[in-house]
Amino acid sequence: MTPAPRAPSPRFSWPVLALALGLTVLLTTAWTIKDWSALRWLRLPDNDDMMRIAEIRDWIGGQRFNDLMQYRLGPPGGAPMHWSRLADAVPAAMILLLTPLLGTHAAEVGAMIAWPALLFCCYLLLAGQIALRLHGPAARPVAVILAALAFPTISLFLPGRIDHHALQIVLMLALVDGLLRRPSLATGAAMGVVAAASLAIGLESAPELVAVMAALGWLWLTGAADEDARALGFGLALAGATGFMLVFMHPDAWPREWCDGFTPASTSATLALGAGWIALGFAGRWMPTMPRRLAAGTVVGIAVALSVSRTSMVCLAGPYDALTPFLKDVWMSNVSEARGLFVGQDTLGTIVAYGAVSLLGSTLAVVQAVRGGWQAHRAIAFAIVLVISAVAAILQIRVTYILAGLASIPFTIAIAATQGRPERMAARLTLWVLGAGVTYLAISKPMDGALAKPILAARADIGRCTTAEQFLTIARQPKGLVAAPIDLGSYLIGMTPHHVWAAGYHRNNAGNMAAYRFFLARPEQAAAMAQRTGVDYVALCPDVMRELALQRYRPGSLVDALQSGQVPAWLEPIPVGGSMLFFRLRGRLPDRTDRL
Repeated sequence: MTPAPRAPSPRFSWPVLALALGLTVLLTTAWTIKDWSALRWLRLPDNDDMMRIAEIRDWIGGQRFNDLMQYRLGPPGGAPMHWSRLADAVPAAMILLLTPLLGTHAAEVGAMIAWPALLFCCYLLLAGQIALRLHGPAARPVAVILAALAFPTISLFLPGRIDHHALQIVLMLALVDGLLRRPSLATGAAMGVVAAASLAIGLESAPELVAVMAALGWLWLTGAADEDARALGFGLALAGATGFMLVFMHPDAWPREWCDGFTPASTSATLALGAGWIALGFAGRWMPTMPRRLAAGTVVGIAVALSVSRTSMVCLAGPYDALTPFLKDVWMSNVSEARGLFVGQDTLGTIVAYGAVSLLGSTLAVVQAVRGGWQAHRAIAFAIVLVISAVAAILQIRVTYILAGLASIPFTIAIAATQGRPERMAARLTLWVLGAGVTYLAISKPMDGALAKPILAARADIGRCTTAEQFLTIARQPKGLVAAPIDLGSYLIGMTPHHVWAAGYHRNNAGNMAAYRFFLARPEQAAAMAQRTGVDYVALCPDVMRELALQRYRPGSLVDALQSGQVPAWLEPIPVGGSMLFFRLRGRLPDRTDRL
């Protein structure tokens, strides 16, 4: 078999580093200034960011590394989380290092800004590195700039975005960079460790990981002995790193009914995949021709599939299969990022803003792979990653968070190919516009027009309902149990000392169901439930729980009464500012910390 072509030798470039650092400082500063009124009070951009900072505080405060329970969520005893301490480690270390110098609050604010900025810089540098391997030095600075404009990917690097998605983006680009490196045992081992860490942090990146493994399989099928070494290294490291985490990072909560993170089902599948890659690495040494490799790959694939079918079938049903049917219908089906790109999205603008650069860039990658010269092997492998990810994005829009950054790179290559050719200036400018993800974000809002206004108005009102000042007022109330809809749970946990029933986490079946039962009950039934369960406060936004699936439950319910201004006598309004409706149950003790 012919040896695999070599990629351009990656050389350190001070100008590229300066460009990445400059863009990181410039954009992080601009984003921080824009959101400072919220950041200064640690009101972070997203529900998951609020829950992440609560998890980090709990860990710093003495909760064990393997204990991933959120004790202020759900029924008494807390709710199990599906997250990983791997994503907590760096921001927690930053807080611990800065606290003696700045105090706890300022240290947390600093970490909330510094951690996404550090990941953003790594992301830009990796985008430049991938472009270098695919095309050459001319593409590298262009890739850094386009990556900094790649919406929606860049939205995960905003100050305060400390959830694990930004880390997953960096890990996935590192994995793609490894795919394009010269194959070796060490390269495969590095890729295996990155893949294992990514799967342990969360399964959101599984579609892109499958795409990378498909491309790695194609390279093994058509490659030389070096590809056998890479496959062997990948399998050994994937299985070995997973085994290491099973020994030292085994969560206390180990549910066999879930496949949503580091669970029995997902780790069994990962170990089976590792064994499969080890087998391919050894088999290729005795099977130099493509037909024999194809036969060996088929046998190994069937064996892995049979193993997964026996140990990890729950993974095929998706991460939310263990949700109650009611929660699937009224809650999860309305979570935008869990829906398809073309199915269930609120507006045409959402489809364009999130999907355009991903789909166009993936198409352009295929064209470049077909036209590829000496670097065709890498171009084809890269195109395989993008095409499979694009199909996954059509099925689930959250895939675009990683894909958009990668999909900007084919535009980078096309732009670099026009350099030194003045007659191609118009084409170059067009490619800059088409390759910048923010272009589609800019046109998405006017594109929606009048049809989107009611939806956008409702979103704006929810934003007014979660301003920092309101939670600061609530935090000053005596500690208690707050009955609130799912949308408010993470903010109440992250910004107040209170306990809540519900938040947007699928393992919290009991707590989320309790919140729906409470708000959809008649006011007198809700009062009895509140007394029985020890509710101290009720919090509500004017525009939540209005989904179509809930309309048949709303007439005569507590949520309908409160949003209509009909406050039952057993609730005492507490002004908190903004648009949030907040009440204390009359007759409750001012402090019920003994119960919590």
